[in-house]
Amino acid sequence: MARVHITEETSPWMSAREALANAPAGHFTEGEISAHYRMREPGTDKAPQLMEMRYEPHAEIQIHAHDEDEIVYILAGEMHLGGRVLGPGSTLSIAGGTFYGFKAGADGLQFLNFRPRQDTTFHTGRETYRH
Repeated sequence: MARVHITEETSPWMSAREALANAPAGHFTEGEISAHYRMREPGTDKAPQLMEMRYEPHAEIQIHAHDEDEIVYILAGEMHLGGRVLGPGSTLSIAGGTFYGFKAGADGLQFLNFRPRQDTTFHTGRETYRH
């Protein structure tokens, strides 16, 4: 049976530093662990995931990949991706398994990240972390 799921309350911002406290030392950059996020929809193996991310100015996100496809919609700030500077309203569609990295602009970066299923993978090419 089809259903409509509505989430009206805004979940609190959470610290990536706290969420990744048990990660192997050196696996994440300072830009990654200083980030904040909130789960809009946590997702399951059959339900989509929606997360909102907020990065500090000039935060660097290392080259990495995730298992699932993702769509990123930039809400505020800038994302420096290769030689491109993407601002609010820009959308990226990234296939699962695609390696990419980016840097936040001078005013930081905030975006929505949608995935078709729950995905907590972070592959760096050296190792994989699931949180």
